[in-house]
Amino acid sequence: MKGNLFLLLPIFVPVAMALVQYYVRLTAKGRNVLTVLTLAATAAMAVYAAMHQGMECVLWNMTDRISIAFRVDGLSVLYLSLISIVWACVGLYATEYLEHDASPRRFYLFYLITLGVLMGLSMAKNLITLYMFYELMTLLSMPLVLHNLDKESVAAALKYLLYSVFGASAALLGVFYVGANAPSFDFIPGGQFGAEDAAVTPVALAIFFVMIVGFGVKAGMFPMHSWLPTAHPVAPAPASAVLSGVITKAGVLGILRTIYYVAGVEALRGTWVQYAFMVLTLITVILGSLMAFKEKHFKRRLAYSTVSQVSYVLFGLSTMTKLGFIGALLHIVFHSLIKDTLFMSAGAVIHKTGKTSVDELRGIGKRMPATMWCFTIVSLGLVGIPPTGGFISKWNIAEGAMTLSNAASWIGPACLLVSAILTAAYLLSISIRAFFPGEDMPAAELSRCEASWRMIVPMALLSVLVVALGMFPGALLNLFGTVASAVAL
Repeated sequence: MKGNLFLLLPIFVPVAMALVQYYVRLTAKGRNVLTVLTLAATAAMAVYAAMHQGMECVLWNMTDRISIAFRVDGLSVLYLSLISIVWACVGLYATEYLEHDASPRRFYLFYLITLGVLMGLSMAKNLITLYMFYELMTLLSMPLVLHNLDKESVAAALKYLLYSVFGASAALLGVFYVGANAPSFDFIPGGQFGAEDAAVTPVALAIFFVMIVGFGVKAGMFPMHSWLPTAHPVAPAPASAVLSGVITKAGVLGILRTIYYVAGVEALRGTWVQYAFMVLTLITVILGSLMAFKEKHFKRRLAYSTVSQVSYVLFGLSTMTKLGFIGALLHIVFHSLIKDTLFMSAGAVIHKTGKTSVDELRGIGKRMPATMWCFTIVSLGLVGIPPTGGFISKWNIAEGAMTLSNAASWIGPACLLVSAILTAAYLLSISIRAFFPGEDMPAAELSRCEASWRMIVPMALLSVLVVALGMFPGALLNLFGTVASAVAL
């Protein structure tokens, strides 16, 4: 090992504490306290690492060219900060949600280990390290889907595993190709195949497209998106929140690294790879919105929404423009904050009332006002209504598309607009029925059953961030503008 060993702490501390809480006999309160303190400590270490761009550490040199190494760059700053905030908020929420669960120790075991793996994934310096932690993330997050151990959970977990392994195997083909045709496996801003004297062969283009599709499986991109609506309804709400808000973004990270740090935009811009990728993202945006609009199951509706909204990010990346790239990074942030809040809201409703269908939510805003206000505020953000963060991210994505000189300059924004209308229909209709049940609603069915502070505080915090960062996005725009400049946009 060499370099700054501090980078290993955000990886190994949550793993160690996960094992402690699992194997050491603790009371439920002691386990909750240990979990929350671990999440807070990991967040502090991750934020410290994010404040020191350029910090590096080599864990293991397997050969002269192959190493497990970490480095903090602009993308690492984004992912370290976002994952820390989300994981801590959802972890606090889970202490209440799992209060009467049969196996909370098992849940926290994999929840904390997955956090450590995501820290390593965020700081991966090269393709080998990213691939290793990407596979570990799949294997260690699968038990979160499997948690209830019933027939539906087992089937959903197997589907999640099979889809993820297929996607990762497709990405592995690219790892082999890069190893044979590039000077190193390291992530280089601007890529290793985009230089003027670099010949981008038809084989290279095909390999990069396979990598994009492979990583796109985790991001829920059509046609390998169906694991999301299968996994979310059976997983506990805290697992659904991080699967939608964070795990899908690991697939986005793989695509980001492939396009902008391995291939290079100059190697892919204007090729069939760009256009095919763009078509797949727009199909996913519309398809996910339509399926969410038709869906009646509360959590499955949100899962289809994730299918659509993550592809907003992918469409922004597919434009290969500076504005589209910045908009995509902004939407990574805001979609994560929003979708985690939506799933926590849904989980709170199900936890307190047992209602799982949107048709059963009439008047729920009277019974759980704080929960449903959080749901409504972030729903406005997902639609893209100012001054919420969703507006600024979608604005930049659309602006990036309109700078293109082909049909995507109007087809892309048109698809985003249609999706926004559908998003308003399938989310805000819930809020309207929740707060305005009608005069014929029996008073006995409007009794209060609000969630506890351990559920409300995380939802409220993320809701405030969605609005505050939307009103004052300057720091994010500066950071992402710097990242865009580094990758030659």
